[in-house]
Amino acid sequence: MLNFESCKLATSISTAGPDRNSNSSVVTTVVTIVAVMPGAQKVLVINPNSSQSMTDALKPILSDLEHPGLELDYFTGPAELSPPSINDSTTSILSAAHCFERLRTEIVRETSSHDAYLVACFSDHPLVGMLREHTSKPVLGIFEASVMHAVALGQPFGIVTTGRHWEQALTAGVARIFGSADMGGMFAGVESTWMTAGELHTTSHHVVSEKISAATARLVARGARTIIMGCAGMSGMEAAVRVGCSGVDARVVDAVRSGVTSLEGLVKTQNSRGD
Repeated sequence: MLNFESCKLATSISTAGPDRNSNSSVVTTVVTIVAVMPGAQKVLVINPNSSQSMTDALKPILSDLEHPGLELDYFTGPAELSPPSINDSTTSILSAAHCFERLRTEIVRETSSHDAYLVACFSDHPLVGMLREHTSKPVLGIFEASVMHAVALGQPFGIVTTGRHWEQALTAGVARIFGSADMGGMFAGVESTWMTAGELHTTSHHVVSEKISAATARLVARGARTIIMGCAGMSGMEAAVRVGCSGVDARVVDAVRSGVTSLEGLVKTQNSRGD
């Protein structure tokens, strides 16, 4: 069974108050229902590693992007197979293979309820291409979505990432996907925090913030005026990036949020054309 998790569209609020007819208290439950349009878009956010905590951390960060016309579902890599953190080429390939096995039936099924798929790993992740081979629906990785977002802002951009492996890997990914190593002077490079994706949520908040701020400062010194948070686990950590900018006017791109909004626009465009 696929472990899709739909965001809740109803919330219950319980309040206690005195019962007018007795000395006891009664609990009143107020249910607020957010209507979902029959033709609402459904995007599946795929966390290819097996860390459920990382998937859970994305939900409140993305919740404000949902509305009656857009619903987000979540998939986490199989716990017994996918690596808990994607830190290099080996863990990238393993996570892609195990997730694809679980997702293949969902992807190729013409009656699938999902309109688009977002691979929430900041890398040139092989799962993106694997899914595209089996569906005509939009598939996007947060890496390419955020780079396109940064380019559209028109200022030199840089990427704050996790481990040292990604400095070279993401630079190579920019060259492969966008056809240029420096994108005509727009790409200021990659700086790492020397942490794994998993450590972003297991290390003290103070230490994580310091490392993100320091990496950001190095990019700003290299001329970057748009900073991409280059890990799904960094979503919601914009404040640390702002500290690293030290007053320099810079834009901050949250890669996962960028991916969701980009896919929403792609699906709308397809639907308007009747594709």
